[in-house]
Amino acid sequence: MRRRRRGAWFMLGLLGVLTAITGTGLGVGRWTRIRVETLPLPVETPIRIAVLTDTHLVDDLSVRHLQSVLQQVYAHQPDLIVIVGDVVSSRKDLPYIRKGFKGIRAPLGVYAVLGNHDHWSGGEAVRRELEALGITVLMNESRTLRKGEAEFILAGIDDLYTGNPNWERTFRAIPPNPKQAVILLSHNPDAALSPYRNRAHLILSGHTHAGQIWVPPGFHRLAKRLLGRSFLPQTEYGITHPYGLKREGKTWVYVSSGVTLGRSVPRWFTRPEAVIIECTPP
Repeated sequence: MRRRRRGAWFMLGLLGVLTAITGTGLGVGRWTRIRVETLPLPVETPIRIAVLTDTHLVDDLSVRHLQSVLQQVYAHQPDLIVIVGDVVSSRKDLPYIRKGFKGIRAPLGVYAVLGNHDHWSGGEAVRRELEALGITVLMNESRTLRKGEAEFILAGIDDLYTGNPNWERTFRAIPPNPKQAVILLSHNPDAALSPYRNRAHLILSGHTHAGQIWVPPGFHRLAKRLLGRSFLPQTEYGITHPYGLKREGKTWVYVSSGVTLGRSVPRWFTRPEAVIIECTPP
């Protein structure tokens, strides 16, 4: 009898611990942060870039969440805002774009690229909704932007798996060894695997949601090796580097966990975020 009681108390204690861990993980998954990274780039004056990715607008709650994140972003006074794909999740979510990004602004403008979910939702329709808000969608093209007398180049490539990416066209107006900083927007972090990576000083990506559910480092690589597939679809680079800042040769790569709180699969110990990149003269 005593042994049974001890076993019952043990099981109750274990259940309590598991419940606490699960609840804490889900709570962390709803704890949005503004992450700030300072990087030395060939710029003549500091440039502050706000990075939003994977907003996945699907309902009024996601709209309110994005509007709250934008208010936190504005407090950092970014020179430029970039949206790195997966604005919505499906075609029925298109009406939420204008609500979620209503009033978005930055002195040097707001630029975007499309992600896989945007293409699945109707890429041209997503593009029209963004452009109606004054957001410039970069489709395999680049722009030279100026802050005072300083210049830098912002390039954007279409989604690498569901779009029509064209590396040659994207870099057509960019010299092989540019004096200005070149910042590349690519929803999918596999842009870091392209030879064109060496022509960009910084690559900004998303797509992975930092794995959505936290797993130990190396788990995704091990799963790919043992099972032949990864729980991070449509990315090779993301399997080895699902989140954060990394240096690849002369190029900085930042993979954001994204703004979304998660719906069908809630986040667990992976925090949603917007990112402020402080580009400073070397």
